[in-house]
Order: sequence, then C-alpha cells, then structure tokens
Amino acid sequence: MSSTQRKPSTANDGFFQTAPSIRNQFYDDVSFQRVMDLFLPKSVIESITPELANFGDEILSKRIFDWVTDAERNVPYVRGGGRDAFGRRTSELVVSEGWRKLQNFGIENGIVAIGYEQKYSESTRVVQMLKNHLWTGSNANVACPSAMTDGAAKLLKTHLFSTQLEPASRRVFQDAYDRLISRDPQKAWTSGQWMTERGGGSDVSGTETIATWAPSNDGFVSNLPLGPWRIDGFKWFSSATDSSMTVLLAQTPKGLSTFFAPIYRTLPNTSASPIEKESNGIFIQRLKNKFGTKSLPTAELELSNTRGYLIGKEGQGIQEISAILNITRIYSAISAVGYLGRGLAIAKSFARVREVGAGKGKRLMLKDSPLHMNTMAKIAGQYHSLNVFTFFGTWLLGISEQDQIPAHSEPPSSRARLQPDGPADIQLLLRVLFPVLKASVCKRSIHALQECMEALGGVGYLDNTENESINIARIYRDCCVLSIWEGTTDVLASDTLRVLSGRIGNDVLNALDRWISKALGNSFGPSPFASAKRDITTIWETLRDRLQKESHEKLLPSARDILFQISDIIMGVLLIVDSENDPNPAAMEVCFRFLGEHGLASSGALRNLEGGLKLNQQIVYGDCMEKPFASQSKL
Repeated sequence: MSSTQRKPSTANDGFFQTAPSIRNQFYDDVSFQRVMDLFLPKSVIESITPELANFGDEILSKRIFDWVTDAERNVPYVRGGGRDAFGRRTSELVVSEGWRKLQNFGIENGIVAIGYEQKYSESTRVVQMLKNHLWTGSNANVACPSAMTDGAAKLLKTHLFSTQLEPASRRVFQDAYDRLISRDPQKAWTSGQWMTERGGGSDVSGTETIATWAPSNDGFVSNLPLGPWRIDGFKWFSSATDSSMTVLLAQTPKGLSTFFAPIYRTLPNTSASPIEKESNGIFIQRLKNKFGTKSLPTAELELSNTRGYLIGKEGQGIQEISAILNITRIYSAISAVGYLGRGLAIAKSFARVREVGAGKGKRLMLKDSPLHMNTMAKIAGQYHSLNVFTFFGTWLLGISEQDQIPAHSEPPSSRARLQPDGPADIQLLLRVLFPVLKASVCKRSIHALQECMEALGGVGYLDNTENESINIARIYRDCCVLSIWEGTTDVLASDTLRVLSGRIGNDVLNALDRWISKALGNSFGPSPFASAKRDITTIWETLRDRLQKESHEKLLPSARDILFQISDIIMGVLLIVDSENDPNPAAMEVCFRFLGEHGLASSGALRNLEGGLKLNQQIVYGDCMEKPFASQSKL
C-alpha cells in the first residue's frame, strides 16, 4: 500500500497491539507440570489438582492485580514521621489496603499453614511450595513475611517438642505457634526476623543489641506476659515491619542468643488508658527507600526496653536462627523460580499475539519466529533446570521433617532414585544444598528474567500498572533482591566452602558421592545419557578430590566457581533423571543442551537432535501451542 493510501494514525485510531493474556500457569507452565510428576506421587497430584488449578485462576484475577497495584502505589509510611501532634514518639506504620488484602488472601489459602498441616506427609513441602510458586508473581511481596513466619513456626515447633522448655515459655510459644500457622486472618500472626545491624548483614559477630535478664510484669500480649528479658539496640534492615512478632539476635553475657518478642503490648481498656495496644519498645526510625519490593515495609528500628523470651540456650543464637535461615532460603529460591515462571508466562503470552516483519513483505507471529523461539527455548531450559533443583531441595526438606524416612510402595520411580539412603545423608545434603540452592537459583533467575523482559521489547521495560498482569518490570525489580537478602552470592559461597572444608566436610562430600552414584546408576533399561553420566561422574570426582586435597585458603578465591559447579552437577543429575522418568524429544533436548552449555558432557556424549522451530516451540509451550486454555502443558 502506498503512503498516499494510508490513513494517518491518531491517539485513538490506527494499529493497537492486542494485549497478551496470561494463561493459568498450573496448566500452561511446562516445567511446573514436570516438577509435579517428578516429585509427587500420582495420588497426591490427583488430590491437589482441583485446588491448585482454581488457585492458579484466582491469582490472575482483576481483584488480585488491583490489590497489587494499590500496594505498589500506596507504599508504606510512618504516620506523622513517627511523632504525634505534641511530639511524642508513636512509630505508627501505615500500609495499604491492597497489602492487607493480599496478606489475608495468602493466610486464608494456607501459604504457610499447608507446611504444618502435614496432609501429604513427605510431599507436604512440595505441595506448599508449588502453591507459593504460583503465588509469587501476584503477591506484591507478602511472601517475604510468609517466609519468616514459616521459619519462626518451624523454630518454635522444635522447642515445643522439647521437655526442657519451662512452662511460661511453653504457653507463650504455643500461642504464637498456633497463630503463625493459622488460616484465620483475624487470629493469624506474621513474624519478622531481625539480624542485620549497621556493622554487617550476614556477619552478626558485631551485634550491638543487648539482652538483659530483668523480669517484669510490664505488659501483656494475648493475655500472656511479654517476657523476662529486656532487649535494647538498633536493627538496621528489618523487613516485615508490620508483623505481630519477631525472632531476633541479641548479645547476652554468654554470647549471641536468639529471642522471641511481640511487636505490641496490650494495655487495659480504662478511662485512664484508652489505648488498646502500644509498641513493645520498638520504634521505627525510618523506612528504607529500595530499588524494588516497594510495597514491603523495611525499616531501621530502635529497640528500647523491648520485652521478650529467650529461645534455646544463651550463646547459641546462630544455631537457633539457622532454622529460620534454611526456610527463608528455600522461599527465596521458590520466589526466584516463581518470578521467572511468571516472566516466561508473560513472554509466551506476548509471543502468541505479537506480529513482526519477516522480510520481503512477510509477517509472522513471534511464536513462529525461529530466532525468537530459539531464545525463548534457552530461557525455558534454564528455568526448568532451576525449577527441578529448587523442588529437589524442597522435597528433601519435606522428607527430613518426617518422623520416619518414607518407603516407596509404588513401582520403581524417579523419587526412589533421588532419595538419599538415610536420614543422616539427608541432613548432610541439606547442609550444603541450602546455600548452593539459594545462591545459584536466585542469581541465575535474575538474568533469565531480564531476558523475559527484553522479549517484550520496549513495553517490557515500562512499569505497566495499567496492565498489572503483564508488569514484568515490577517483578524484575522485586526479583533482584533475592541474590542479596538471606546471604549474598559470595557470603553463601563462603558458607559452602566452610562446610566442605570443615569438620563435616568429608561426610558431606561422601553423602553427595553416594547420592550422585545412586541417581545416575539406577536407570531403568538402556539410557541415551550413558556417556553423559560417565562424564558427570568424572567431573564430580575431580572436584571432590580438589576439595579434599586443597586448603580452605587456597580454595577461597574460587568459592563462587565451586558453588556454581556443584549446582551444575546437581542440576545435570536431576535433568537426566527427569528425562529418563518421562522422556520425550523436548525434555531430552533441554537436558542435552544444559549438559553441553555447562561443560558436563563431552561432545561425543551429546546427541544431535533435529531441533529447529518445532522442537523449540515444544520446549517453550509443551503441548499447549494451540490447545485450549485448560489443557495441560508438558515437555
């Protein structure tokens, strides 16, 4: 058509791009479906499908995204700058209606509670985190307090089983625990976790918060005494500031210790004191102005005569709070793959409706572009590798929380191959898996999510609050924090090396050795990955020998590389087991590409599959390329 025949566009006339519509990720997410098949028995999948499918629809509703927009637009603030009209310190935090609604929605849907209802025994944590995965892109960061709430519940539950817990603490801990795992928003509590001070983030050796034994009847919460310890100090980076309780570190005469403290104390409702509650000596100095997670209140806090209870023994604060760190690190990894999964869903939906030039006057949809689908397939493959690793760690956590290691009554399955031989090996693996998982998954998810944002072109870079469901810029900003909080990549690399070269280092390496041998050695029938398995085993043996022979000082500069190599080996093993568990050309191609890109297999071990557009489309869209919305997607 010549330019003289064209009608000029206006603000309201001309071409308008069809808005992409995200499909229910429970069905449409290829990797999500494979993870369920890999780690859950068929009976559990059948049981959870109606609830998760319905949840997948709900979290993409206009109501949810309106709450997200409200939480992002009306960010938290401190009323009056922390003072009343007469200058008295008040420290009243105000959060948006959207934030409160999203928190209540998560509580009602059991985002934390599922993990403690134990409806699915060793599969409980996988079921819980599948729901969290779907929830991530729609929750405006309420999963942050959920993570700390879950960690606090696990810590208190451990102590409630102890016969050494004195009666007053038991009553307080039981009341708090019941609230942390409640599905009733009127009863439920969320928890903070306050470690960071001005002297350091993960390094808490210089903690300046002091706890003093000073019994007092100064206030109550839930009709229970506030606690016999007085806590004074300053916390520099405290998220979930609107919680009802916190777990924090403070120094005592015997060393760094862990404490439970309510955020508020209740006052008698008399004419002399009409206020129903006041701060338990916790005062917001200012709220942090962050690059992302804008909806999440993060504050600098002064603690002055804050009353609380000791958790565990004095001087064992690191051991106690590590129970929370393990949970929050799993949540960080789940959030990372949840954000990436949502970003990929947005990019897939855009490719379904975006038409581009193909040269010589031809047009085609992005989903039919060989170059674009090759890029998308790379993202999808990386996402799947991160997803299987994350849910492997989640699955092991769930097994470790059972009284007995489950026996597999079903026919031989991938879970039997992947399950370590006993509880001792599970604990050893988890000790190294938590830092490796959190560091590698969070770091790589950020880069892959940026690729999803780029896949939308300029519209991906916009803060699309008017189309909140495709606002990939928001979730990218929020995802970036995941490689920082709960331990930066270098901090976690140092922790990993400290474990591997420390007192239990050989035990951990031997447990990894046994697990790799079992997972790779017990395939059913001939495997196209036979040569790749030998290559991975050789690479692992070389790394293991290096870790055993070289000193900690010599290894330290390479700690990050070592962490990522361990991560790659574990993911390579998991992808092979996944492909053998449910083989099809797309799944095998994802596995072979991963092994090749990460140097885990020689060129002779890599098959040359006939790829091209169709195979890449299957990697990205599974069986849902042109199928109805509710069809399941599978590699």
